[in-house]
This record gives sequence, C-alpha cells and structure tokens, in this order.
Amino acid sequence: MSLRNIIFILLNCFAFAACKPGYTDNKIILQAESVLLSKPDSAYRLLCSIKNPEKLAEADYAAWCLHYTHAQYKLYMDIKSDSLIKIAIDYFDKTELVGYTGTAYYLAGCIAQMHQDNKRAMSAYKRAADLLEKTDKEDLKGLNYYMIGHIYFQDNLYNQSLNYYKKSANCFTHSGNKRYLAYSYRVMSDLYTTLNYPFKDVLNSIDLAIKLSKEAGDSTNYYKNISRKGELIFKTDYQESKRLLLQGYHFIPENRCEFAVFLSLVYYQLNMIDSARYYLNITLPDSMSVNKSMICLAGAYVARGEGNHDQAFHYLEKAHVLNDSSFQRSTRNQLYRIDKQYDLTEKQKENSQLKIANQQKVIIITGLILITLAIFYILLLLRSRHKHIQAKLELENQRLEFENETKRLENEQKRNLLVAKLKNKIENTLQFNRLKMGFQDTGKHDEFIKEIARQAIISENEWKYYTDEVNHLFDNKINELKVKITELTPLDLIVISLICLDIDITNACSLLDMSSNTMYTRRVRLKNKMGIAKEVDLEKWVKQNVAVYA
Repeated sequence: MSLRNIIFILLNCFAFAACKPGYTDNKIILQAESVLLSKPDSAYRLLCSIKNPEKLAEADYAAWCLHYTHAQYKLYMDIKSDSLIKIAIDYFDKTELVGYTGTAYYLAGCIAQMHQDNKRAMSAYKRAADLLEKTDKEDLKGLNYYMIGHIYFQDNLYNQSLNYYKKSANCFTHSGNKRYLAYSYRVMSDLYTTLNYPFKDVLNSIDLAIKLSKEAGDSTNYYKNISRKGELIFKTDYQESKRLLLQGYHFIPENRCEFAVFLSLVYYQLNMIDSARYYLNITLPDSMSVNKSMICLAGAYVARGEGNHDQAFHYLEKAHVLNDSSFQRSTRNQLYRIDKQYDLTEKQKENSQLKIANQQKVIIITGLILITLAIFYILLLLRSRHKHIQAKLELENQRLEFENETKRLENEQKRNLLVAKLKNKIENTLQFNRLKMGFQDTGKHDEFIKEIARQAIISENEWKYYTDEVNHLFDNKINELKVKITELTPLDLIVISLICLDIDITNACSLLDMSSNTMYTRRVRLKNKMGIAKEVDLEKWVKQNVAVYA
C-alpha cells in the first residue's frame, strides 16, 4: 500500500470522527442547563429568550428541545405533545451521550404518563433505566425507578412496585437527596401496609420519611408524613394519633377532609363525642375525595355515641355495602391478574418452543451433510407433521384444563360470597332475637319488632334469590330435583340449598326462625319425599347428588 493511500485513509477516519454528532456549545442553552434543577423557572425564561430555536444547528436544537421540555415538566406545565422530546431522542440516540439520551427517554415516559398511556410510558422508562445505569446521575435514576414503581402500583402489582421503590431509595441514598428519599420511604410504608408486612416495618419506613423530610426542609411532605403516621396508629395510641393528625389538619388545608375522618374516630375512642361529631360534619360535604366506607364507619360510631342506634345501623349497613363492592372489585382485579399471569406463561412456553425449534434447525443443517437430501426431507416432513398434531393436542388439553379451572374458581368464589352473605344474615337474625327477647317497652314493641325484622330477617324474595344462586352454582341440580320430585315445597328447597352451602343445623334454624326439633322433623319428611332410606345421612346424600360441580 502506497503512502498516498495510507494518508487518504487516515484523513477519511479523522473526517468521520469529526462528523460524529456531539453536544451543544450554545451559551444560553448551557446556562439554562446549569440552573435547570435548582431554578427551573429561570431556565425556562432563558430558553424562551431564543427566537426561532428550530433554525439552530441540529445539536443545539436537540439540546434546546430536551431542556425546554424538562423545564416545562419541572414547572408542572401541561405538555400537550411529545414532538419536541422525540426530536431530542432522535438526535441523542445517534450519539454516545447516554446521560442526555436517558434523560430524553425519561421525559418521554413522563409525558406519556401525563397522557395516561402507561404502556408507552413503561417502555420509555425501561429504556431510560438501561441507559442511565451507565451514568452517575443518581437522582435521575432514582426518579425513573420511582415512576416505574408508580405504574406497577397502579396495575396492583405491589411486589414489583415495592422492588422499584427500593431501587429508587438506593439511588437517592447514594446521591444524598433527602427530599426525594423521604418520598420513597413514604410509598414503601404504604406498600408494606398493603402487603401485610409486620407493623414495625411500616412504622420504621414512615418514621424515616418524617425524619428525612424534616432534615430536607420539605415542610409540606413532613406534615403529610406525620399525619400518615397518625392514621396508622389511630387504633392503638389515641392521644399520639390525635396530636399528629391535628398538625396535618392545621398545616395542610387541602387534605382536611381526609384527616377529619380519622380525627372523628380518634375522638370517639377518647369519649369526646361532640368533637367526633364536629370533625365528621367536616367530611360530609366533600365525601367524594375521602374513603366513603371510612366516613360511614365514623358516622356509625358517632351515632352510637349519641345514642342514635337507628342512624348507627344505617351507617353500618352502608359501610357493609361499600366494603362488599370493594371486595368484588378486588376479586375481579385478582382474576385479571391470574389471566395476565397465564398469558405471560403462555408466551414463555412459546419462546421455549422457538428456542427448541432453532436448535432442531441446526441439527437438520448438520444432518444434511451426512445423509441425502431426499431421505432427510421425507423424515423431516413426517417428524414435523407428527409434532404439529401433538402440539395441537397439547394446546387443546391445556385450553380445556384452563377453562375447567377457571370455572371451578368462579363457582368457588360465588359459593363463598353466598356463604358470607348468609353468615351476615345469621348474625343479624341472632341480634334480632336477642333484642326481641329483651325489649321491655310494650307500647312500641310491635313497631320495633316489625322494623328490625325488616332489616335483619331474610324475606321470601331473598330466599328465592339464594335458591336460584345455589341452583346456578351447581348446574341446575336444584331445579332438576324439583321437577323429579314435585312434592318438594319452597321451604324444602331452602333446606337443601343451605346443606349445599355447608350451613349447619344451628345456623339454619336461626335463619329460618325454627327450633332444632322442627328442623329435624322437616329433614325426616324431606327424606321420605325423596325416597331416601332412614339410615342414610341427608347431608351426605345432598353433597353426593346435588352439591357437585360439573
């Protein structure tokens, strides 16, 4: 190779290196970047002072788009479009400036989350995490992990959420940012509560959040944290809970309704009914922003303390309805997560099958060297066809197993809900019987008994609902029995339904307001109607012939 050619190649290499995308040297943009984190409003004004930024050089315009979007986000502005941050991503993706590239992806995730597009936000955050891992931007890494944890929390994936909040806390610990670290410990405390961690872990996290927010001078977060601690201990230390909640109540006006609910409960426990009523009345006009079941619970306690038992019963009944609907929503969310986990498992199986297929292709290529193409093609065709049929059968079996398991779980949940409702009615009925026996005011006796009976005793229409639900739960077995044995009365069907739900004789007597002797007599008559021998146990016969899942 001649000297001229060597020089030509070297010049080309230097020219290529010189053309590689770099960072801006615009003084205004660099000045805005230097104050962006501490004074975002000043950075925003500096960036706005540049007229026609789109006419800047490519590197300058990309840096301007990045910092302008970051300043908007820091100032809580409404960012309607992600077009500017996309310009920054397109440019920095071509460079080795991984810190700025990671920042651009982080901001893209924030904007997507502002627009409630969690799927796109998660993709951007995960890309940012990979890039920022190569940098020393600990605060930015921590914020990125924090946002990932928040998305997992919204999807009720609490363990994954906790894992990322812990990662954010590690980053803030390394950077020494006590203000951000306090927020991480606060949400970790909430997750420990949700995941039923030991109470000492919950308190330890909230105490750390209180300490760090105070040291950081973040007064708003400090009072939110001590108020949260007051909520956590309101069942155990009434005086300390009251002290902490009052501080938050006076310092954070926008959250007063939330604090007032717990203050009402605490003052009730301290036997200060007037104060409890005062704080309860504060929550009622703004009940939309507060847990409604908590308001109903506080209302029940206050009404009980004032001697208004009818109102207390009304509040308790309303709280029960709200909790029941919350339980159903939780059940639906749990089924959704089971389906989601199943989909993930199926994808993993498909990936495994693809890996196996790739390995087989390598074996096939090697085999082509050893045997003739014709023979190998025939063998491969037969093998492929056999595997295809086998895979179809296996997938069909898996689908049938999943459908059966899903149906079993749904029936079991329906059965548990029915039993829970019946047990609630049993408790109401027992309480009604005790009140009926001990009530002394003869003038209002009939009116009182009638009203309590209306609220506590199961009506005929309700019994029709329970027998229909049991019939549906066990694949129309109750109706088939009724058609087969026409002598069965509605009360006979109720007795059979209670046996199907594992309600024992004592509780069944309470629900039907009959004595045990009457119940045993009815069961004997029922066996005679159905042609069951005397020595055969009725409960065992019903569970073998009626209470059977398909």
